[in-house]
Amino acid sequence: MMNALIDARPEWADQDTFEADREQILHYGLSAGMSIEELLKITDPDIILGLWAAAAAKEAEV
Repeated sequence: MMNALIDARPEWADQDTFEADREQILHYGLSAGMSIEELLKITDPDIILGLWAAAAAKEAEV
């Protein structure tokens, strides 16, 4: 899974960058009504990238 994510977002090879974006994804998912358990069970890279894109778009609105 991480290889697919790094292929899509090469900067995620850096653990600090990935963890910062992961936190953003988790906050977005929680605000969208998902539970932390649901979010932590996600292993599909496409879903993770979709959540990241939605979180980034929401952040850009602010």
